[in-house]
Order: sequence, then structure tokens, then C-alpha cells
Amino acid sequence: MSRSARRPRPLVAALAALVATAGAFVLADPAPAQAATTRTASCVDGGGTRWNVTVVWGAVYSTSAGVTKVALDSAGWSTDVAGPVATDARVRTYDGAGKLLQDLRSTASTDYRSGTVVKTRNPVNPPSAPARARVMVTLGVAGDGYASCSVTVTQPGSASDQYEADVVTATNAERVRAGLVRLAAQSCVDGFAEAQANRMAAEANMYHQAMRPVLDSCHLSRVGENVAYGYDSGAAVTTAWMASPGHRANILTGEFRLIGVGAAQGADGRWYSAQVFGTAAG
Repeated sequence: MSRSARRPRPLVAALAALVATAGAFVLADPAPAQAATTRTASCVDGGGTRWNVTVVWGAVYSTSAGVTKVALDSAGWSTDVAGPVATDARVRTYDGAGKLLQDLRSTASTDYRSGTVVKTRNPVNPPSAPARARVMVTLGVAGDGYASCSVTVTQPGSASDQYEADVVTATNAERVRAGLVRLAAQSCVDGFAEAQANRMAAEANMYHQAMRPVLDSCHLSRVGENVAYGYDSGAAVTTAWMASPGHRANILTGEFRLIGVGAAQGADGRWYSAQVFGTAAG
């Protein structure tokens, strides 16, 4: 289901329903990362070279200034190509709000020995934000004239955290493909999305919430919402939304700049998800 609204026009349902509720920013069950949590991913650059990425997250800890951070032990990469490979590498670290904390770049020739050797960097430790703090690793063969490829690895968190982060990642990928700007997470709309997902899961029912409270509480000029249930991952539900004209229209509305996502499991194990979009009022 999708829905969108503008100020001051009355709310109009794009398809059939709506989702969200007022509330402050909520992180669903923010389980701290434990030592040596290893995440892997891969991508293929424009020249056809496959890159394998390994990111090792450490434990959550508190600094002397009282800031809770997560250890980011290493970000490494390799490729199955035999012999030395001139490699352009870039490792970017972001906090939970999407702010760039560090940008490590390097160009070097490395013999990965058919994937048995891994080149690593030690990124800065970001403030802990399960499933939101992230590392983006961009790799390519230096000087070959082809585009590099990127993978993003988020801080480990609860299943809900990961589901929500995957929705944001997949949604922004669709917007970039369409030539639109990425949406930024915003605490107010996120609170509405989180609360609606939790409510739907508790009631085992999918429906839209009223949009006027979102417009007023979050000081928006336009708002939209997509809801769904029964999809097992953030990537899967985004694919389903993109296949539906009304939901796709919300995702690809150029005026939207903000996003909030909520995901919760009902007693029967089904996922209920809410995606709220917004445009800040003048």
C-alpha cells in the first residue's frame, strides 16, 4: 500500500492505505555488536573483475568523553585474479546519520594470489548505531578505464535494524539509478515509521496511518508512505514496492528528501514494514 499527501491539500491515498505514527526516533532492539563479527560482500567492477570484501566489526565501548562507539577492526578486499593487480581502493566510514567520518584512498599494485591474500585498512571507529553506521568500500583496477564498484557493510544489529537499513540502501539505489538525490534519514519521520510498523505487527494488520500528524509534527510540506507485510528482507520489500506503480511513484518522487523506515515481526513471524517520505517545509 502507498499513500502521499501535500500541505495544505487534503490527504489523498495513492493506492489504498497508509502507515506511520508520531514519536521520537526509536532504534528497535539495538543489540550491541560483539567482538570479531565478520561480514562479507562482493561486487563486480566495470571491467568484469570481481572483488571480495571482508569487514570485521569489534565490540561496543565507551570513550572517556562518554561517547558509545563500535570498534571497526578492519576493512579488507581481495580478488581471484592471478598476479599483481593495480588497485584503486577507497574506504569510507559513515556514522548512523550518514555523515562521512573518514575517506581513505589508495592506489597500489597487489598480488592477491588468486584470492588468498587480503589487503586491509583500519578505518576510524564510528559512534555505535546498529545497522546504520556503515563502511563503503569502492574498488577497481587502476588505469583500465572501467568504472569501479562499491559495497556497503553496516554495523551488526538486530534483525529489525538490518531490515530497515536494507530498505534505505535499496531505496536510495533505485533513486540514484533514476538520477535522483539520495534520501536522508530523519528522526521525526523515522519515529512515525517505526511506530506504525510496530503497531501493524502487534495487530497483525496492514493499514495506513493519517498523514496530517506527520506533516505537522515533522514540519513537512509533503509526505508519502508505503506499507507492506510478508516480505522477509528489506531488499525484497523494496523490489516489490518498485514493481507497483503507486509505491514506485513514492520512492521516485523527486521532491522527497527525507526517509524513515520501520520493520517489525508479528507473533506469526511475518514482517510488517512502513516507509515514510518527507519534504521539509520552506
